[in-house]
Amino acid sequence: MVKKKFHVYLVLCLLLVGTIYFALTTGASGLNSYNLIFNIRLPRIISALLAGGGLAVSGAFFQAALRNPIAEPSLLGVSSAANLFALVGGLILPNFFTAKLILAVLGGCLAFLALSSFQKNLDPYRLILVGVALNAVFVALGDLLNPNQNANSLATSTWTTTLFLAVLVIVSLILAILLSPWANYLKISDQQLQNLGLSPRLLRLSLLSVATLIAATATASVGILAFIGIIVPHHARFLLGHDYRDLIVFCALGGGELLLLTDTIGRLIIAPHEIPANILLAIIGGPFLIYILLGGKKDANS
Repeated sequence: MVKKKFHVYLVLCLLLVGTIYFALTTGASGLNSYNLIFNIRLPRIISALLAGGGLAVSGAFFQAALRNPIAEPSLLGVSSAANLFALVGGLILPNFFTAKLILAVLGGCLAFLALSSFQKNLDPYRLILVGVALNAVFVALGDLLNPNQNANSLATSTWTTTLFLAVLVIVSLILAILLSPWANYLKISDQQLQNLGLSPRLLRLSLLSVATLIAATATASVGILAFIGIIVPHHARFLLGHDYRDLIVFCALGGGELLLLTDTIGRLIIAPHEIPANILLAIIGGPFLIYILLGGKKDANS
């Protein structure tokens, strides 16, 4: 198993290095000036790596805490709530990204609290339906505030947004790695946890707080990106098993690779125009979610 893990991480790191180099040196213009590489491509690449890795880790923690193989911040309404509040922050203080970031985290937390109020009375899949309904409401409100869809995306990444994203996501990922053994505890029943002297509520709250912080920060910086938190954790379980100490590290790397690769393909496939990463992720993630719902749930469970 150790040898397999080494090979998995080696291949993943090589893919990351190759994708970063390709994304940095390739573009629609065919030019590779210092300004283009350093001020446009590089912050976009770093943002993709951070946001993708963070969203994958967030999805893994939501799945562990809710014991639900398809729990993911975008499906649960956390990302759309964060996006809505970030839009409000942009309208109130358009020149202060910090305001957008703070309000995005607040929005994500409110969506999380709303879901928590339903959790005791609903089975995991009905809880997802509630999350989908909340998501629809937040998306509709966001469209009312921003009908032209000029929200943040990877294409609008700057060094300012990237540095904010880097600080919060890196700190959150360190916390996620430290808390990853707690996700393993949640594989057993609440009664067994209590018999071991552990608080299921505290374990869940800790994981969901970190997951919400990451998802809200990523959304405020690069917009709503769905399905990363489903695709990457499920592939991690297939390749490495169900130990969250391994899964979280894989998700941090694999999520960054998936989003950067998707964004790079979107930049180039119909150059000089772009296909946004969220559209390509929906094309990939939709069928993958259907597969899980129809036949892959046993393999997906943590």
